[in-house]
Amino acid sequence: MNKIKPIQIVLFVSLLIFQINFAQEQKNDNTDLKTDAITPIKIGAKVGYSLAKLHDSNENTYAKDYESDGGIDFGFTAEFILTNTFSIQTELNFTQRNGTRTGMQPLGENELSDQLNQFLPFIGLPEITPENPIYAYFEAEQKLNYLEVPVLAKFGWGDNFRFYGEVGPYVGILLCAKQHTSGTSQFYFDEDGNNPVFVPISDDLSDFIDLPAQSLNAETDIKDDLKTVNFGGIVGVGVIKKVGEKSEVYLDARASYSFNYIQLRDVYGETNIGGVIISLGYVYSIQ
Repeated sequence: MNKIKPIQIVLFVSLLIFQINFAQEQKNDNTDLKTDAITPIKIGAKVGYSLAKLHDSNENTYAKDYESDGGIDFGFTAEFILTNTFSIQTELNFTQRNGTRTGMQPLGENELSDQLNQFLPFIGLPEITPENPIYAYFEAEQKLNYLEVPVLAKFGWGDNFRFYGEVGPYVGILLCAKQHTSGTSQFYFDEDGNNPVFVPISDDLSDFIDLPAQSLNAETDIKDDLKTVNFGGIVGVGVIKKVGEKSEVYLDARASYSFNYIQLRDVYGETNIGGVIISLGYVYSIQ
């Protein structure tokens, strides 16, 4: 089940309400813009570097110990200028949330588990299941690609060089999810590597040998194990430089964090996606 905490829903909705109410008040109270003027709009594009973090709340054996890994982030922006200091910006971004893990870790459901389950119950051992996996030593890299739609409140000051802060919610749609594994390892019944996996060499299950080391080089589609939609919050800062009458370039640095867990099944962990994104962008002012 999706264990979304009530406070997370409240924060998400509150950010939206705050942006709408604040934007309306600023537009009504602002004396710098004429009441009959068309709201200026800036459209643009950006490209950047994403350094993701997959954080598991419960140190789950499937989800713990993932380290940050880099990816790309790019998209399109539309900024609606409401006052000299306040604007609302919406975006459509493609972003990668990657993580790597090296060491002893579970294999999950696989063909070897099915083969072991044909004889383990007959010798008094429990079957291999997601809750009772087998383990191996290898490197795993998760590559998660999302389409994200943020709605950000921006507060800025300055003219030729303009500084700003931004905050707001986002919604992410999972496009694809792959896990790349590599390495060669023996298999074990325990996470500490004390009990090697063995296989029978006689029909009457009286003689066994340890299963030799196997290659773990593979690519697995894990999209069906993850939720399609996640949502969270963004906070960031940036600087804009005018390069023409209507053209600007900017440098943006932001951090994001998802409010909900990405796994469909709790047995595979309770992981939140976080990350830092550094972007370069170009915007053009239109009416």
